[in-house]
Amino acid sequence: MTRMATCRDRIRTLGPYLDGECDAAQTIEIGDHVANCTTCREEVQLLRAMRGSMKRVVRAPAPAGLRDRIGNAMAAELARDAEGSGDPYGVGAVPMMVRLASWPTMVPIATAAAIALFWGVSTRGTPTATNEAHAGFGDELLAELVAEHSQPLPPEAVTPQAVRGLERYVGVPVRPTSFERDGARLVGGRLLPMRSQRAAILQYIVGSGDDARRVSVVVYDAQKIEVGTAMANFAPRAVGTAEVRVGREKGYSVAAAQREGVGYLMASDLDQDKSAQLVAMVYDDR
Repeated sequence: MTRMATCRDRIRTLGPYLDGECDAAQTIEIGDHVANCTTCREEVQLLRAMRGSMKRVVRAPAPAGLRDRIGNAMAAELARDAEGSGDPYGVGAVPMMVRLASWPTMVPIATAAAIALFWGVSTRGTPTATNEAHAGFGDELLAELVAEHSQPLPPEAVTPQAVRGLERYVGVPVRPTSFERDGARLVGGRLLPMRSQRAAILQYIVGSGDDARRVSVVVYDAQKIEVGTAMANFAPRAVGTAEVRVGREKGYSVAAAQREGVGYLMASDLDQDKSAQLVAMVYDDR
């Protein structure tokens, strides 16, 4: 009963946890619980699968009647679980852990919903060549950066030479040493697919011991990816000869700069002044 109560309490925090809205202590606490609790770990996998599927294809309002069809399908799944477990109502009498045990059956539903949404969008028309050449999905790139920074995946390239090799896929120079100043150390980098485009995300550590802070930098082709809308609410700031934009997103400091057609979007655990100084370093990299 204690374990069930703990999971019931935790379940309400998994959404904010995945969105990077928890503070450092909560993130560590929830992460430890998820790592040792099969039920909550499966719930996290479900949430990630649903968000990943929906995020990649949802670009317009859902077709009429889709919500009802999804709701009916989910209700049917819960009813089948309830029938097999002896709960005639599908809720209440059956512990939350029993209901969560059916999460694998929900992933196809979420995927089907995403496909249906994509179908509805695609039947309305395809993007023009101009839109493809200069994709305006800055909000998506910002969201991806914050998500990756809050829960970073292992880097694919761990040496400066390997990280520089990512530029063949990104289409612009990727210079990992641009930010290796003031004690910043490169952890590695990997590709970050963005619909029809690709960016590179680099990971750094600034400081050491208890003062260590993480920094994530997305490097992208500013001629093909537009982030102006995403950064519109962030304040412009002059740092030396550089003009950058800084703000906060999901509790993290965010800074952006462009130089010679290359865009840099940074999320960090630093304060905004330090983030602005770091992203401005690309102007000093000759």
